Amino acid sequence: MRTLVTGGAGFIGSHVVDALRFEGHQVSVVDNLVTGSRSNLPAGVNLIEVDIRDQEAVTAAFEDLRPSVVFHLAAQTLVATSASDPFRDAQINVLGTLNVLRAAVAVGAGKFVFASSGGTVYGNAQQQPVPETHPLDPISPYGVSKVAGEHYVRVLCGHAGMSATILRFGNVYGPRDIPESHHVITVFLDALLNGEHPVIEWDGEQAKDYVYVGDVADAHVCAITAGDGEAFNIGSGREVTVNEILRLVSAEMGISITPLHRERRAADVRRFLLDCSKADRMLGWTPTTSFAEGLRQTVRYYRQQAQTRRRHALTLR
Repeated sequence: MRTLVTGGAGFIGSHVVDALRFEGHQVSVVDNLVTGSRSNLPAGVNLIEVDIRDQEAVTAAFEDLRPSVVFHLAAQTLVATSASDPFRDAQINVLGTLNVLRAAVAVGAGKFVFASSGGTVYGNAQQQPVPETHPLDPISPYGVSKVAGEHYVRVLCGHAGMSATILRFGNVYGPRDIPESHHVITVFLDALLNGEHPVIEWDGEQAKDYVYVGDVADAHVCAITAGDGEAFNIGSGREVTVNEILRLVSAEMGISITPLHRERRAADVRRFLLDCSKADRMLGWTPTTSFAEGLRQTVRYYRQQAQTRRRHALTLR
């Protein structure tokens, strides 16, 4: 099957590419390489360097590739950036999504899978674990843009007769993330590997649902043939505090260091835990990677990356 992954050279997107290839699908990628990297992609994957805000370029790419299934992961994902520049956030996450949707409809794609954010579309959830039926009440421009994207996917795909599935991620972690994402596990690892004090924002007792990137990628594969017309929470079903994460990361690294503390980030929620039972029932998906194992895999990757950088630096001397 011909598949296309927007944002496929990025952190989550590149793992989706791997999972699709493992299942034997033909995969192409559209990415502007601002936060993604060609090195995240295996040999043989067709990469078209396109910014999803460029309607003509997106349309041309889709006409060339003519995918049967589209996985839309390209996005501006920083909550703080969305607050400081909501216009740019909307350009990428709303207008960019419209460009991708219109191009998918134009070439007759059969399925559209949209990456949304369970951590932001529900806002300060009044029910824990949070089910998909909870009201969408975002408290950040990023969350607003994701809710808008969900509605555009639902309406435009419905009008075109194209199947669609929405996946609302928990806090995704794992190999290939970058410190610029501001994801806490990656930021902690980056600080510890560079001999710096990790920074805990708020009091560290905020607890979130952390899900391993490989499990998230598997959910996308499940969505090819299931979940039409539905939205699904994709999380671990377990919450971990920031303080506990630092303790576990430090233990895995064999490092003991006193963290610094800063004020709460704007639009950060105190707690969210996703109810993923619907994904189990209707997608046939359930997470299989424990937090301990996912953390081990993540630490191993970043240690290897740090060693590679050190060896490279030595060869340049």
